Amino acid sequence: MIDEKSLMLKVKDGQIGYLSELFEANHIALFNFYLRMGLNRALSEDLVQETFMRILAYRTTFMAHSSFKAWFYRIARNVVADHFRKMSNQDIHDSFNDESIQNENMLTDGIERESQHNAFEQALNKLEVEHREIIVLSRFQQLSYQEIAELLNCNINTLKTRMRAAISKLKNEYQLITGEATL
Repeated sequence: MIDEKSLMLKVKDGQIGYLSELFEANHIALFNFYLRMGLNRALSEDLVQETFMRILAYRTTFMAHSSFKAWFYRIARNVVADHFRKMSNQDIHDSFNDESIQNENMLTDGIERESQHNAFEQALNKLEVEHREIIVLSRFQQLSYQEIAELLNCNINTLKTRMRAAISKLKNEYQLITGEATL
C-alpha cells in the first residue's frame, strides 16, 4: 500500500512524476465516484482527467496536516460542480451499468439481484446531490467519516445526522421503486 500523503507532498514539492502513482492508485475509484454520482461513462472518464489536471495545477494547496483523500475528493467535487454549472440545461445522467454478478446455475437469482441493483441505482439517483454524495463517499469510495467531515467542512456529529437522513431517504426511495413502501 502506498502512502498517498507522502506522494502528494513530493508532487507538491515539484516531483511531478509521482502524480502517475497517485493516478494509478485512484483513477478507478474516482471514475466509479463519478458514475455513482449519475454521470455517464464518457463524461466520467473526462472528469477523471480534469481532476488530475487540477491536482497538478493546485498541488501547492495541499497541506501536510490534511487527509489526501479529503483533499482529493474536494477537488473532484469541484470538478463535477463546475461541470454541472456549465451544462445545467443538458441531461448528463446515464444509467450506471456495472456488470452484474450472476450465478449461471440460478438464473432467477441473477435476475432478482439485477432488479434490486437497478432499483438501488434508481433510488440513489433520485436523492438530492448532497445526500447521494455522502452515501457514495462513505459506502462506495470508503472514505472515513472524519475524511468526509473534513471534505464537507462540518463536524462528525453533523455528518452522522446527514448520513442518517440520506440513508433514510434512500430506503424510502428504494421501497417506493420496489413497491415495498408501507402506507
